[in-house]
Amino acid sequence: MENRVIKMKMLKKNNNYYSFESISESFFVNKLPFLLWITGVYIAAIVYQNAQSPQKIISVIVGGFITVHILLYWFSDRLIAKRRWIYLMLQTAVVFAAAFIMQEGSIALLVGLLPLLIAQSIIILKKTIQVILIFAFLYSQYCVAIVIKYGTRELFHFILIFLCILIIVIFYCIVYNGQVNARIRTQYYLTELETAHKKLEELTLANERQRMARDLHDTLAQGLAGLIMQLEAVDSHLHNGNTIRSQEIIYKSMEQARRTLRDARTAIDNLRENSISKIDFQDAVMEEIKRFTEATSIEIESDIKNIFRLNNFIREHSLYIISEGLTNIAKHSQATKATIVVGEENNHLHIEIKDNGIGFSNQSQAQYGKYGLLGLKERVRLIGGNINIESRPKEGTKILVTTPFKERK
Repeated sequence: MENRVIKMKMLKKNNNYYSFESISESFFVNKLPFLLWITGVYIAAIVYQNAQSPQKIISVIVGGFITVHILLYWFSDRLIAKRRWIYLMLQTAVVFAAAFIMQEGSIALLVGLLPLLIAQSIIILKKTIQVILIFAFLYSQYCVAIVIKYGTRELFHFILIFLCILIIVIFYCIVYNGQVNARIRTQYYLTELETAHKKLEELTLANERQRMARDLHDTLAQGLAGLIMQLEAVDSHLHNGNTIRSQEIIYKSMEQARRTLRDARTAIDNLRENSISKIDFQDAVMEEIKRFTEATSIEIESDIKNIFRLNNFIREHSLYIISEGLTNIAKHSQATKATIVVGEENNHLHIEIKDNGIGFSNQSQAQYGKYGLLGLKERVRLIGGNINIESRPKEGTKILVTTPFKERK
């Protein structure tokens, strides 16, 4: 996040959308239009010069200066990074030297190349005062050159021509630079979008891992915990010689094992197909209570309302919340009696699970059914609900979950 803020500050530096390096790079990304302009100005100057008084040697020398001018422009992206003033001074010297050598065609070089140089200075210089100084210097030198060459009588006309071309060139440079900046901005946001997409994939994988952990805990772990409690009961009855009761519990354990296997397969199918069984919520809760009472000797008082407004997502997680609450009672509470109330109030689903067990203090809450409580809180968070756990030593535990109803899916 900090890197992103730094990037955005760089882009907005100097009241512009991009940093100086980005603007300069964007201006010189495509040099072809400007190279064609320089070449056209040189051709116009040569044509005008030869029309007045042909001088091949001067044309060749001026051609050399124009070549230097083009080379400086071609490698301008390397020069402007740390030597922008040297670049501008060299270009100015080359233009005025070529204009001084060429007699009749000098006006074409000055009028054609100086506006381009001023436009470049607007782009590559950081401060407005620097641009004003460059403009004043080039404009004054242009006026001096015109006065020396043609006298003061023609100065006004050449100033008008110069200003008209300058406005056209600057307007084109601004429009062109805006288009290139838009392309760079698009590339920047595409890069940001790709980064965000990768992070989203990572979060999706993390959420899938958490979901698998919850499903494994709520099927295999709870099923095996129930089997262990039943087998412990069998062991106790066998020690007391009560084989008939032991056999009954063994049959129930076999049924419990089959249910656990079935639930595990259902969880695997849900992971593969992302589907949830269309079951009646009230029947599912009563079935869960029946399993609990068969596996333990804890008495259950229940008040389960059949709620039709639950969507599949809330239904699934609510059943797991009830199952986990009962499992925690059996494993940790040492309770003899428990109460489950499920209903709706004020457009919310209410699930209340309480027992008369040993309870726990706030300090020992982390050790009380660590993974179970974590699973409860995580599932409540997923369905957008709230969970309140109240418990005191030797006074039992009460878990209250409230979840707002959502549209059925």
